[in-house]
Amino acid sequence: MDCKLSLVTHYKKYFCMVKALSPEMKKIAFNIRYRVYFEEQNMIATDGLSKERLETDLWDAWSIHTLLYHKPSGQPIGNVRLVPLDASPTKTLPIEESYPNPFDFSQAPVQDIRSGKTGEVSRMLILSSFRRRKSDKNYDLGSGESSSEDQSDKRFPINYLPVCLIFATAILMLEEKLDYGVGLMEPRLARLLMRFGVGLNRIGETTDYFGPRAPYLIFPELIYKNLSPDYQALYDAIQSELIN
Repeated sequence: MDCKLSLVTHYKKYFCMVKALSPEMKKIAFNIRYRVYFEEQNMIATDGLSKERLETDLWDAWSIHTLLYHKPSGQPIGNVRLVPLDASPTKTLPIEESYPNPFDFSQAPVQDIRSGKTGEVSRMLILSSFRRRKSDKNYDLGSGESSSEDQSDKRFPINYLPVCLIFATAILMLEEKLDYGVGLMEPRLARLLMRFGVGLNRIGETTDYFGPRAPYLIFPELIYKNLSPDYQALYDAIQSELIN
């Protein structure tokens, strides 16, 4: 039964991660963003959307996009992008325009987001049908309770998928030789990631940006060594998918 699968075997059976390199694959990523931000969450106005049902911005052409697929259905279900600062057309990162408060680096090992080579982790999202079960509404790790939903979710809470997206961005940051990344995320998601062993440095107060969000630094070189063996194996599996 699925409940007997190891974490990495469960992931390999039901999911996979790919870079969105072609224009067609990038449109798939932009469509997922449209479906989550507009259809599910009403986060964006209709005048900011294309007629093709795509959500894009001026940083997309210079970003590295990644898609998460559900293997049994063959459907793309998640997306995340990495915006290297060196490639940014504005020489800024999106967070510098969306976060209204000063950054606080008093508890961080850098003095500002331009210390070293950096980038932004953004547009990290998963379709609502895969984002969480009713029992996972608080991003808890779950207890393996039975569910009326897809039995691929019987043992492992579906919320390990955000960890997969963070792993993907860490792998891409290392490939791009970035020292660290910055991202605006829900504090409860950040707490989940830290419980899995993902090291984050919070650098600002929570703000209301379509719900509570706070800025965090992500240091890719530290992530792997802090993971449990099960999650190191998951990281390795995602790395083999993204890096040829």
